[in-house]
Amino acid sequence: MNSDENNKLGLDDESLRVKEAAAILKVNPRTVWRMIADGQLTASRFRRCTRLVRSQVMGYVKGSGKVGCV
Repeated sequence: MNSDENNKLGLDDESLRVKEAAAILKVNPRTVWRMIADGQLTASRFRRCTRLVRSQVMGYVKGSGKVGCV
């Protein structure tokens, strides 16, 4: 998917896949899905494509300090 397609979908360089967010948070991707379900993180979906906002994920890391093993 190129950047033009991403922009049409409302995605940009600031979006992360669940797997990428899990790597940043140092947790399993299932934990990220659980955090989305619990309302701790917000995700956008288009068909089978789920994205999270990078700044929100980074804010969660900086704000809580309770994610993953650091």
